Amino acid sequence: MFFDMNTMDRTASIRQYDVCIAGSGPAGITLARVLAKEGKSVAILEGGGLEYSENSQNLYQARNTGANIWDAASACRLRYFGGTSNHWTGRCSFFDAIDFQQRDYFGMPGWPAGSREEIFKHFKAACAIVDLPKNAFKVSHKYQWQGPNYRYSDVSLSPPTRFASKYLDELKSSEKIDVFINANLTDIQLFEGLDAVKALEITNYKGGVFYFSAKNYVLALGAIENARLLLNSDKQIRGGVGNQYDMVGRCFMEHFNVNYGRFVIEDKAMWKEGSIELNPTDNLMQKMHIGNAVLKFHLNYQAPEYGKLPELKKAAREFVCRSETLTELTRKMVDIDCSGDGVITSLIEQSPNLKSRIILDTEKDQFGLRRVILNWNINDADNRTIRVLGREVAKEMARTKVARVHLKDYILDDKIKIGEYGHHCHQMGTTRMSENPKFGVVDKNQRVHGIHNLFTAGSSVFPTGGGCNPTLTIVMMSLRLGKHIASVTPL
Repeated sequence: MFFDMNTMDRTASIRQYDVCIAGSGPAGITLARVLAKEGKSVAILEGGGLEYSENSQNLYQARNTGANIWDAASACRLRYFGGTSNHWTGRCSFFDAIDFQQRDYFGMPGWPAGSREEIFKHFKAACAIVDLPKNAFKVSHKYQWQGPNYRYSDVSLSPPTRFASKYLDELKSSEKIDVFINANLTDIQLFEGLDAVKALEITNYKGGVFYFSAKNYVLALGAIENARLLLNSDKQIRGGVGNQYDMVGRCFMEHFNVNYGRFVIEDKAMWKEGSIELNPTDNLMQKMHIGNAVLKFHLNYQAPEYGKLPELKKAAREFVCRSETLTELTRKMVDIDCSGDGVITSLIEQSPNLKSRIILDTEKDQFGLRRVILNWNINDADNRTIRVLGREVAKEMARTKVARVHLKDYILDDKIKIGEYGHHCHQMGTTRMSENPKFGVVDKNQRVHGIHNLFTAGSSVFPTGGGCNPTLTIVMMSLRLGKHIASVTPL
């Protein structure tokens, strides 16, 4: 059933549930459906409504003190039923085996042992949830890539699935799931022993306060908001819930979108199926101590504009690119790409970095919660990954005579600052999974270290980001988490 907290009487009593889930994106909805099938009663708490509203979205306003590329807090997140699946583009991929290995050169522990096997038990079910056909990842390329350092990427496209519309009727008619909209999580209350959650404080937009109690609780609010709510819940524990080792909010990761340069094709047969997407092989990553990635060779590129005054930049670019002579002259002063060029873009793994983090601001929102300061920090390891990937792919293209690549100067010269890093709105980390609580916030089962009945879901638990879009993995992990919570005997 659905309930609007704005219309509920302040004296209304709330039933006790088996599980309370804060968040109604792909993680929250998937998790609730699994638990309901296991016979558990579930409350989904969504801070927004059924549609987008400025009132709800404004609660995501934040400050950026790090790499000031884009407004990650408000531009990438949607605060209403269905979460970011409402603007997801549908690209699906999955982690490679090497992503789950302990890559010591990252300087932080990776995924707990056995994670890949446990997660990938749910691969087929996750594909069905996001409406991928059978054999969706079967390589369609007629030609195999001939080289030790790169391989074709595994990628498929969801329609894309909008979780709100796909599962709305099912949730409305469910006897096990109650969905509460306009239900803003404002505090996590613990029992006196401080080792278990007693209730979630929920506030509507009219100032009404309600308390939800359950046997188990899950935060499925996204990487930024999961950390923000844990840090704000500091009335009983200084520094916030789950933050005994100052790890909540740390290791915020994105996928870099770096423009590597231009290319001209040579072996036309290799390009008959259109643009090419390549991943580095395990051999290259281990040999060069770099992260994972996807490098996309666009045959007919549509140049985007980042930063301030995008329309003015677009007009200037189009004016220059109309003339070959003017384009050539301009490129002697500044390196620009024109729509129609063969251009290399990317999705690149960011290393887990303690300095890349979320902290709380002094400014508060309408519910009295401190807003977020995001310090997206890019380090030398990230820059090394970016440059090595570009240099090695250019060598491989030349050796195989597939294309001739002209790399940007900042890829070739370590002394030149990398230009636009770009982003993919893939927010990960901040409540990372770890066997040792000194290096993370949740254990291998996504339970907050030291809190018996509190879990976090979604990409905030990723110890590393891999070289792939996170949504399919989020769904797989939510299926796994639902099965685990259903099997847990409450204390």
